[in-house]
Amino acid sequence: MTPRFICLLMLSLAIPVASASAQESSQGSESAEGWFENPTRTRGLLGSTALPLHAGEGYIGQKAFFATVAEVGLSERVSVHLATATLFQLVYTDTAFSLMGGIKVSTPLTDKLHLAFGAQGGSYDSDLPGSLGLHNAAAIYGALTYGTADASLSFTVQPIYVWARDDNGGLMVMPMVGGFLRVSEHWGFAGEVAISPVPAMSDAFAFATAGARFMGPRWSVDLGILAGTQLKGQDTPAFVPGASFLYHWR
Repeated sequence: MTPRFICLLMLSLAIPVASASAQESSQGSESAEGWFENPTRTRGLLGSTALPLHAGEGYIGQKAFFATVAEVGLSERVSVHLATATLFQLVYTDTAFSLMGGIKVSTPLTDKLHLAFGAQGGSYDSDLPGSLGLHNAAAIYGALTYGTADASLSFTVQPIYVWARDDNGGLMVMPMVGGFLRVSEHWGFAGEVAISPVPAMSDAFAFATAGARFMGPRWSVDLGILAGTQLKGQDTPAFVPGASFLYHWR
């Protein structure tokens, strides 16, 4: 898999699929244990859930070291998001530009089952070896989440199409399964597994993440490991540590 596609893939995954639901208020601002409402319920370590943001709720911060992300709920059903890797790129390159954004809509199917869908797109430019200049990406996605803000299982499918001026482009379909379990008021465990049944620019891409999440009402810190055989273009797994730091508001 080429570096440009990996970068666009990671950036697109860093943008949450989660959205808002008019029914979510039935869960209240606290969990059944009397804890504060989980501000990270809309996302996994790298992927996303279909659980809601409330109207006016949002967050901003650095996700997996790679992407600076922000999301805000426009209503109880619609939210918008932005992500950029430019700050990360400037550390390693002279040419650095990336920006992706999108809109998403969510609806509750039952009290514990939520469906989210939407679209996103953007551009990525870098002079890293193998990046081959400016590339663009567009994606549609759907996510189904069963559970609550404190314990959930999510399934996400996101076809991503990447192209450039002198390139016919390539398509990757990215199914991903993820989960979260809140162990106490301030921490829990999260993880995802993803694999593509359709080859992308060169090879099929598969990865897994696992780690711990620490949180308060207005902040969250994720510490995890990403493992994947395509990270180094070889058959043996490569392991990369990562961390996310986000500020939440409501």
